[in-house]
Amino acid sequence: MRLKKTILQAGLLAAFCLTGCYATQSGESNYTLNVFSDDKLVRRYDRPVDVVLPAVRKTLADAGVITAEDATTNVISARVNTRYVWVKVESDTESDNISRVTYQVRTKSSWVVAGRNPDVRMAAELAEGTFQNLVVQENPQP
Repeated sequence: MRLKKTILQAGLLAAFCLTGCYATQSGESNYTLNVFSDDKLVRRYDRPVDVVLPAVRKTLADAGVITAEDATTNVISARVNTRYVWVKVESDTESDNISRVTYQVRTKSSWVVAGRNPDVRMAAELAEGTFQNLVVQENPQP
């Protein structure tokens, strides 16, 4: 009986210690079981924010549906398939002509695995799409 109680207590303690929250780019906090995985991908582009923001917007619109856009903090929220996407575009601390873009992608929450898991592969695909859109903006086809 004492062993069962100890095992139950250890299991509850482990469940309590291994759960937590993650912060989105828009400042919200959500629950997840997977708190140790990195869910952000940061890219820097040698373009100002007002040039990079339309490229990010076009990438997200081509890949999925834009759900919200905060013009004061330059955060765009979107849904790509079943993924939740937050992209923040800000000026880099080194120079105003360099943009720092942070991609954050999480999967859909399910009852089997509580919380949302990070999807860095989708974030990398969105970063590549943004780069391609920047190239197209700089070199328009006749």
